[in-house]
Order: sequence, then structure tokens, then C-alpha cells
Amino acid sequence: GDSLDIYYAAFRVPDLIYNLLILGALSAAFIPVFTGLIAKDEKSEAWELVNVFLTTALLFLIVLAAILAIFAPQLMKIITPGFSEEKMQGVVMLTRIMFLSPIFLGISGIFGGILNSFKRFLIYSLAPIMYNLGIIFGAVFLVKPFGIAGLAWGVVIGAFLHMAIQYPNVKMIGLKYFPHLNFRNKNLRKVVTLMIPRTMGLAVTQVNLLVVTIIASTLAAGSLAIFNFANNLQSFPLGIFAIPFALAVFPILSHHAARDERSIFIQNFSKTFRQILFFIIPASILILVLRAQIVRIVLGVGNFDWQDTILTFQALGIFAVSLFAQSTIPLLARSFYALHNTRVPFLTGIISEVCSLAAALI
Repeated sequence: GDSLDIYYAAFRVPDLIYNLLILGALSAAFIPVFTGLIAKDEKSEAWELVNVFLTTALLFLIVLAAILAIFAPQLMKIITPGFSEEKMQGVVMLTRIMFLSPIFLGISGIFGGILNSFKRFLIYSLAPIMYNLGIIFGAVFLVKPFGIAGLAWGVVIGAFLHMAIQYPNVKMIGLKYFPHLNFRNKNLRKVVTLMIPRTMGLAVTQVNLLVVTIIASTLAAGSLAIFNFANNLQSFPLGIFAIPFALAVFPILSHHAARDERSIFIQNFSKTFRQILFFIIPASILILVLRAQIVRIVLGVGNFDWQDTILTFQALGIFAVSLFAQSTIPLLARSFYALHNTRVPFLTGIISEVCSLAAALI
């Protein structure tokens, strides 16, 4: 209904900031450059890059979040034009609170990039669990005293926990943070150069999600929620098989690329590609065959009736058909990033998103 539509719509812009500026920079630029410096035994330069990048990212995120929070009413009118005045007020309030989350997630993302580069995956894998626990805490304990705003504060708490759990491990590895701005740092410039095409590619993806939100806001109440439910369910096998494999092999690919060991690079890529498909194809078939049962078991309580179930499993069935392709994208993209090539994923992403956007509008 309306409450869940408001909650999901409020996520859009804070998610946009995080995905464009931090996720893009880390996957395409920071990790390959940082791993390359470690592989070449240039550790002092590597840690200097961390300090400069962390300070620059933190300053930029705080300023950007503050500006967007001020202009949230105008921004959300563009993103959710079909919402009533009452729903619009709720979206603006939640969005302003959630603008704190990209700041914490930005710092956490850099911590995660360091842990990935040193192949420390355990604590990194616990961070999203802490994020979700924060969201659950907000839903269970903060809604009663704060109303729907409690959901947004849950997201902020989750983002802080996402950061906090990684900090001790990063400090143990060797982080000695001190604020340091140096726009002339050659490695920072290299990171920025590599991240520009990646950020532009992600911008196209995020525009696609914004258009989906705009379209859904003009449909029946609950449409945006149903789309997100189906999307979250199909993301489950991607989160278990596709992304962890891609994340785990990324520092290895970056290491071999830095040393120009192409044959070992190709061997690792090929093995990981086949492993992902080995798990994801059977998972896709199971989701396609049992989509109604999956939706009913996971979501079929409270106000979620049989009609909601039908609409959700119809969307889930369409998503399931593309899982084999979606699952290989994280690995394919990171393979190019390891080679310091962000142009090919950018151009491919544009073509893909234009097709997707055209189909959504039709």
C-alpha cells in the first residue's frame, strides 16, 4: 500500500548517491589501483591513497547530501509525480533522514574495498547483515514511537553498523587515518579517471530505476512495492552466487592484471564464469517453476493477499528468465575494471539500459 510505496520511493535518491559515487568508484577504480600498489609493494603510496580518497569522498558526500536534503521537495516531485500531497510529504521526510546513510555507507564501502584487496571476506560479508539488522530494528522498535520515520532511522542505524563492524579489521590491517586533501595525488587522479566512465554507466542504470519509479507512481497503489518485492526475490540467487564469486575473484584478477599475467588472469576468469552458471541456471529453473510458492511463503502474510501474490510472481517469473545473464555481469564488468578498462562496460551498459528503458515505457 501507500506506506511501502513511500518507503521504497524514499530509497531512490540516497541509493543513487551511494551507487554512483562510492560503488562505482570502488569497483571500477579504487580496488584495482589500490591492489596494484600492494602487488608492486608500494604500501606507503597505497595507504596515502586511502587517506586522500577517504577524506575527499567524505567531504563530497556530506556537502552533496546537505544540498539534496534542502531541495528534497522539488526532487521528489520529479521522481514521484503520481503521488498525492500526503504521500509526497512522507517521501520528502523519509528521504531527508535517509540522506545520512550514504555518508556512512560511503566510508564503509572504502573499508570494504580495503578488505577485498587483502582478501579478507568474512567481516566484509557480515556488514550487509548488520545493515539489514538495523533496518529490522527500525521496523520493529522505532515505528511505534516515530511513525513511518522510524523506518528511515532504521536504515541510518543499519548504515552506521555496516561501517562500524568493518573498522576494527581495517585498522588491524594497517589503516592509520588522518584527514588529508591532495587533489594532485597521482593515484587519486587515476582513480577519478577510471571512475568517470563507470559512474556514467551507473548513472544510466539509476535513471532506469528512477523511470521505473516514475511509471510505478502513476499506477495503482502498491505497484512500486510489488516491483521491488519481485526484484528483491530475484536478487537472492545473485547475492548468493553471482556477486560473491565476482567480489572474491576481483582482487585476484587485479593482482594478475597488474603483473601482466594474462594466462593466469584468463584461467581464473573462465573458472569463475563457469562456477557462477553452474549454480545460477538450476536456481533460475527452480524460481521459475516454484515462483508462486516462493512468493506465498516469503511474503504471504498480513495484508499481502492472493492478488498481490499473483502480481508479484508474474514479475518474478519474468526476472527469472534473465538471471543467467544478470549473474555474469558483475564478473564481466570487474574483469574489465581489473584491466583498467572502464569504457567497454560503460558502452555495454548504455545499450542495455536504453533497451530496458524503451521496453518499460512501451
